[in-house]
Amino acid sequence: MFYLIIAILVVLYYFFMAPKTIRNTLNMIGLAALVVLLLTLAVMSFVKIIQFPPEIFVTVGMVLLAYFALRDIWNLTPKRPKK
Repeated sequence: MFYLIIAILVVLYYFFMAPKTIRNTLNMIGLAALVVLLLTLAVMSFVKIIQFPPEIFVTVGMVLLAYFALRDIWNLTPKRPKK
């Protein structure tokens, strides 16, 4: 709760009292925090995906293999009869 109050105070300061140079600095700090947050969420998502059962990965691999096989079959030229 304490950090929430501090965050609200910082946001209010940013919108109502901060000079232009301070706003630029706060923008860069906010951008860095956003990048860190996104990277953390990406790593957590990757860890969650790794915890899936192995059958899911085998199924995804088989579906990809079937897609590429069917794509190659559709791109084959038709056999021409001999004259």
